[in-house]
Amino acid sequence: MMRETTDVRHGFRLRALIAVLWRGGVRVHEALALSESDLGPRRGSLLVRNGKGGRRREIGMDAWGWEQLRPWLAVRVELPVGPLFCVVDGPTRGRPWSSAGVRVEFRRLAALAGPAQITGGVSAPG
Repeated sequence: MMRETTDVRHGFRLRALIAVLWRGGVRVHEALALSESDLGPRRGSLLVRNGKGGRRREIGMDAWGWEQLRPWLAVRVELPVGPLFCVVDGPTRGRPWSSAGVRVEFRRLAALAGPAQITGGVSAPG
C-alpha cells in the first residue's frame, strides 16, 4: 500500500501514518493523538499519552519507521500548530485528522494496490 502513496504532502502524511502504525505498533486513535512533542527520534521512541485503558506508554520505532516519518515532519512545520497527523488543506488545516478520514484513505490505497500487493504478493489458489 505504501507504494501507492504519492510524493506530495498527502502521500507523505499517509506514508508516515502507516509507518507509525506498523513499526510503532500503535492503534489509529493513538497515532492521531500524537503531537510533535511526543516524538523522540534520538531515543527512537514515541510517547502514547492515552493508550488502551487510559494508559501512558513509551514505544520504540526502528530507523526505517523514522525515515518514513521524516518527509512528513518537513511538511508539517509549514502547517498550524496542532496534532502530528492533521488536516492538510482547507479551512480546517492543522486540525485533527479524523479516523474516518484515515479509513477512507486506507480503502482507497488498498483498491489501488490490489490483493497481491496487500498480501505481500501471494495470490489465492485457483
